Amino acid sequence: MADILKKEPELIVEYTDSLEGFKGWLVIHALSHKLCAGGVRVQKGLTRDCVVSLARNMTLKMRIAGIRADGAKSGIDYDPHSPGKRDALYRFIRSVRPFILDRYSLGPDLNVKLKELDDIAGKLGVPSVKMAIAKAQGFDLQYFLERYGMLQDSVDHNHVTLGRLRAGFGLAAACLGVLEFLKIPQQEATVAIQGFGGLGSAAAYSLYKAGVKVIGLADHEKSLISNNEHSLDIKALMKDPTTGLIPEVQGKGRYVDRSRIYDVECDVFVPAAIENAIVADNAKSISVKAIVPGANLAVAEEAERLLNERGIITLPDFMAGCGGSLSMDALFGPRSHPSVQNVLDQVEKRMCTMVKNVLERSQKDGITAREAALNLCSEAPIYPEAKPYGPLENKAES
Repeated sequence: MADILKKEPELIVEYTDSLEGFKGWLVIHALSHKLCAGGVRVQKGLTRDCVVSLARNMTLKMRIAGIRADGAKSGIDYDPHSPGKRDALYRFIRSVRPFILDRYSLGPDLNVKLKELDDIAGKLGVPSVKMAIAKAQGFDLQYFLERYGMLQDSVDHNHVTLGRLRAGFGLAAACLGVLEFLKIPQQEATVAIQGFGGLGSAAAYSLYKAGVKVIGLADHEKSLISNNEHSLDIKALMKDPTTGLIPEVQGKGRYVDRSRIYDVECDVFVPAAIENAIVADNAKSISVKAIVPGANLAVAEEAERLLNERGIITLPDFMAGCGGSLSMDALFGPRSHPSVQNVLDQVEKRMCTMVKNVLERSQKDGITAREAALNLCSEAPIYPEAKPYGPLENKAES
């Protein structure tokens, strides 16, 4: 596994925008399989090194999930609040269009939504930003688009779609796996979530529906803390999911400074927004039993060391945050069309099994959860000619 952690990316494409001069990058960490996958982000101050780290993390996600694909990542150094964001993202994606058609399954990441990507793909004459999946799986276009269209199907009567829920649902499942390991009943468990964008809000919604009490939320402006350790009304807070901000609603909570989310005493803390959300300072004082990071690189290295010393379970982000990858396997892997519930059931089952395996191995071998997960990644076989998703059809494909 040291090879993956130290390995230089096999392909880096650097983009310089001819109109505004900003930089962008596509990093493909490995070319071991037919497919690589990872999101695109729009982030002011984004660097080449950050995209490289994110692509490496995506390879780890694929390995821990048992998916026969490699990691990739892309993004532009651009202010996401700028009125020029949409056009800037279009120009960047246009530059990497050949990779999208051939090998790179593109998805949303920080400050980017799938709808934006689909709109850009349409303008570029590309049926989907995930066309590489159709090629790798051997699907014809109509069959692929039927499955891809399921991402727009509603999960329940609240009109939450599978596409919106899938990654956060996987993150919530990781929390449930940790609670089971800690022997804390779901109805008695408390969770605080830092981040209310696509990932954080979907995790909050999924945990709330599972009966877990979500007693703290934070966005980049404020925190909302429960008044009495009863769960916040997540359904009411989910009415306008487009801003990434917690709406102002009456009752069940108080609005305070965003940093106060780290003061919430709870069973599980979920950083679901940005890298380095947990650093040495807050790692020393946070009062929780476990950290389940959904955001990439959410826990700084020194912070993770301190948390481990304090006996706080800290899942690696590449495992807790791989719900999106698991959902693609559950959607495109079966031989016949799955239902939306089939997809979610598979994500929950596989994520909970991964968490159980990692934490039991960590306990048995006397090592951290990250070390246990990395050991499992190192044991994942490579199948260069196999389809990325679904059961392995022919072991000779290795």
